[in-house]
Amino acid sequence: MRPILWGTIWFVIGMIGWLVFSVIGGVGEGIAGGTSPTIHYLIYAFGTLFFFSLPIAIIAEIICWIRKRKKK
Repeated sequence: MRPILWGTIWFVIGMIGWLVFSVIGGVGEGIAGGTSPTIHYLIYAFGTLFFFSLPIAIIAEIICWIRKRKKK
């Protein structure tokens, strides 16, 4: 599969995970007054995946395109 397709898949996974754990963290913060460090880690991990997956996939796609073009 092409890098842009993988990047899109990871983008969607990161977006859904970030959204779910942000809501869980926000509700936990509002009800209990705090959340566990694990929830914060998951929010940051999925947010990073969400933020960087497409730019990295685009760079990989450009590199593949350049290599393919040089091969001809």
